[in-house]
Order: sequence, then C-alpha cells, then structure tokens
Amino acid sequence: MFRNSEQKVKSMKRFVIGNLKGGVGKTTTAVNLAYSMAKLGKKVLVLDADPQTNLTPFFTKVNANGHTIKTVLQHPNLVRSAIYRTRYGNIDIIKGSTDLVENDAYDTNALLKALLQIHDRYDACIMDTRPAMELITTSALYAADVLVTPVCLDKFCRDNLLLVEDKYHHLQEQGVGVEWKIFANKVENKRAQKRTYIDMVERHCWPFMETCISKGAVVENALEYYKPVMKHRSKSQVALDFMDLAMELQEV
Repeated sequence: MFRNSEQKVKSMKRFVIGNLKGGVGKTTTAVNLAYSMAKLGKKVLVLDADPQTNLTPFFTKVNANGHTIKTVLQHPNLVRSAIYRTRYGNIDIIKGSTDLVENDAYDTNALLKALLQIHDRYDACIMDTRPAMELITTSALYAADVLVTPVCLDKFCRDNLLLVEDKYHHLQEQGVGVEWKIFANKVENKRAQKRTYIDMVERHCWPFMETCISKGAVVENALEYYKPVMKHRSKSQVALDFMDLAMELQEV
C-alpha cells in the first residue's frame, strides 16, 4: 500500500545517555526521557545497552527468552525480531542482556546498521549505557546523533567532564558525528552547586542544556516501583523538569 502523501514520515533521532562516572542517574534519565517523549506524542524505542540490564524492568519483564541487544549486536538484520512492546503506549524496547562481555566480538557499526533499518518506525531512540568505554558503549556512540551526559554538581564534576570531553574529541577524530549535550542532575539550591555550575559553563564552555533536574525523594520512590517519575507523581517538580528536558532535546 502506498503511503499517504500527507502522512509525516518518521526519522528517528538517536540519543545515548552516557557518562564515565557511575551514580549520576543515567538509567533514571533514560527511563524518564523516554516516558516524557512518549507523553509528548512521540513513538519511542528504548535500548538497554548496559549488561546490568537496569533499564529493562522499567518497561517489561526480564527473562531469558527471546532476542536481546546481544542478538542485535551479533545479527543487525534481526533487529525487528528483538523489539518488544512495553507496558506503556508509544514505547517499545530492545531488552538488555547479562550475557554481554567485553571480549565478545562485535562490529562497531552493528547498532547503527540495525537502527537504520527501523529509522522510519520511531521518532526517538533512547540508549542506556554503563560507565565504561567498552565495545558496546562505543557501538552505541557510533549509532547516536546526540550524547546526553547527566552530571552531579559535586567536587568530581570537572574531572569527570574532562574525561568525557577527551573521549568525545577522540570520537570526533574518528569521524563520528555525534553531538554532545550535558545537563545538571540532582540539583539542590546550594551555593556550592551554583559555583560549580557557573565554572562549568563560563570557564570551560561545555555544552550545558538550560534544563536542570531537581533532586527529590520522588525519584527514589519511583525507582522502588520501577516507574517513571511522571507516572508515579505527575505534578512533582522532577517530573516537570524531565518534561522540559525532553522538549529541549527535541530541538537539538
């Protein structure tokens, strides 16, 4: 059947949530960005590229049956068979795999090859990665349009971003055309955090986004129930912040 000429063809934008430091809220960001984008009417694919598979249980049951991210890395042409519906409308998932190990041999471009086959099915793909520059993370970055880095405004923030910046420039030297965006996560109204933020933006000229995500107990409460914050407490400041972040990323 011919596509209606007035029907808008989707062109999936691919986001990697990545940082070389743990505990900054990468998985929380992936979950809440995906849900917020879906609430904005976007068709979203989430991809769990972390061998710890922390993202998967937020969207579907974790089991050993069926295809996973490992299938896609080994056989990019099977990507459609590895996509599952989730408990949320407008969100599908490629499940994570605990069988992923660093010495597995994958084509660095495997994820890119796979995602290009389904680029017209989704508006956005959100990829969660773990804090290590291993092959699967590199493959995700090769497949991405935008690297989204959450940071905590603590004393380690500057050194953390210097490491990420070094890896980012290395990717650019290899011809990887991924754009880099940073946002402050778990923000409290503290003077020290404000000083750190000003230093990051003004002295280092790092590409910080305007949106910051507030710190709140609602995040931990939502995590306990494997829910996005907006599903758990839709009127909370954190939920509103993630919606703002989703809208800002749509303009990138």
